[in-house]
Amino acid sequence: MTTPTPLELLVTREDSAWRLIGAPAGTRALGGAGVVVEAPRLNITHPAAPDAQIYRHGWTSWSPTAWWRLDRDPWRVWGNPERTATAEDAATDTAERHRSYLLGAIAVPRAVGEEPLYLLVGALGGASGLIDLLPGRIEARPLDSEDPAPGRWWIGVGAEDEVFAAWTRALEGSLSEAGRLLPRREEPGPVWSSWYSWFEEVSASAIDAEIGPAQRSGYAVLQIDDGWERGIGDWEANDDFPEGMGAIAERIRAAGMTPGLWIAPFIASAESPIALDHPEYFVSDEAGAPAIAGYNWGAPYYALDCTRPEALDWVRDTVSRVASWGYGYLKLDFLNAAAIPGSRHRRVGREEAYRTGLHALRESAPECYIMASGAVIAPSIGIVDGMRVGPDTAPYWDNTERKKDPSGPGVRNALRNSLARFWLSSLTDIDPDVAICRTHGSLLSEEACQITRDIALATGVVGCSDPDAWLTDPERERVAELCASARRGARVERLSRYRFSIDSRLVDFEPWISPSVRMSDRILAK
Repeated sequence: MTTPTPLELLVTREDSAWRLIGAPAGTRALGGAGVVVEAPRLNITHPAAPDAQIYRHGWTSWSPTAWWRLDRDPWRVWGNPERTATAEDAATDTAERHRSYLLGAIAVPRAVGEEPLYLLVGALGGASGLIDLLPGRIEARPLDSEDPAPGRWWIGVGAEDEVFAAWTRALEGSLSEAGRLLPRREEPGPVWSSWYSWFEEVSASAIDAEIGPAQRSGYAVLQIDDGWERGIGDWEANDDFPEGMGAIAERIRAAGMTPGLWIAPFIASAESPIALDHPEYFVSDEAGAPAIAGYNWGAPYYALDCTRPEALDWVRDTVSRVASWGYGYLKLDFLNAAAIPGSRHRRVGREEAYRTGLHALRESAPECYIMASGAVIAPSIGIVDGMRVGPDTAPYWDNTERKKDPSGPGVRNALRNSLARFWLSSLTDIDPDVAICRTHGSLLSEEACQITRDIALATGVVGCSDPDAWLTDPERERVAELCASARRGARVERLSRYRFSIDSRLVDFEPWISPSVRMSDRILAK
């Protein structure tokens, strides 16, 4: 296959106006609504400084996303191939350049007294595209050779809020034109999740103990996370749920809450019945064996081939069955596995295969609210109702053992990603992961816990995982206040990149993202 020649473009400032120069576009103004260019690949010459600030956007929910600098090492997972395979796109990840997915931005020179200006380049139509931010130029191309070219790229220059808003409108418009914006279900309200307390040791008795307190606290959803199933790819209740999943869903619903359930429908372990009985259902590697999609639970896992009718029927049947148990809120995890490189039944782009799988999920649970985790961001917009936008949080600030891994669990990484992806909130519900109120089993100070509650209110997606039995009376009051704020809808105004007004209260996240003082004095429980 012949690689298309990139379209050469120049971004320059003439007098006070930014312009895009290059055939076939001619010379076009870059202000306001920006410019749409149709080409498989772009090379854009720009005047940014060698140490310019850049915006790097990751491929999936967990992928590192942040404002960074051009003269620093790329913002990515370093020295951990297994984590890269799980949290990023290992096929296109590189240590050689600042590689961004879907969109990228770079600060451009401004006049004295002028607010900072940014050149933003993004792929339209729901495809990720690769945007490499380099000294003197930006290179943009499709995700890989098997993907159809995004075809349309958006280019704009403006102040941060203005250029991101214009880009978001252009992306939404392109999805609407392509018929890729399905109706979104209403955000369901505050969610209690079992994950950050019980993890894989969750049981029916633990959930039963939480139903009454969760109702009194004001939760709208009680969601059972990983640990209820027999195994990954074996989506039936294990012995810790002896009555099955339908019975406990009935008890949650009888208490006035929506039952929620975690499931990872696109993956399976090597020991699962579906992998043992039907290895042909999986994306395969060059040797014809199931391709490794990522690593968790102490082992690799494998991806269903969403272009194979039999595999897609299995996915549909699985999700339909889960919905039939009475679960109206589904947290669907590890979804990016459907877009890994490998051989498929049909030769289509990886993200097209992924989108086929997502549509099957949506059709199988038409009444359910779908919260997508491990989602590939670009092709998920318009299909799912909400998306996790950062790594797992944790009852601690950071995990120093995972050096140079901004995808690792911890409040710091979850907060940074969630703030950097705030622009997505007009297109989908953005989940920053759970807020924390407890001191039991937590290394966080109350000030740090408050930050987790603030980012939840700012994004409008509020969850918590603190068991009532672990809380003090003041902590129970904080949970009830958080749920009440979520139910009525906090009044949120974004004042700048990291500053918000939440119910007329000023919240500044910048000291947490770019600290100028000793952080241990603020984050550690005393």
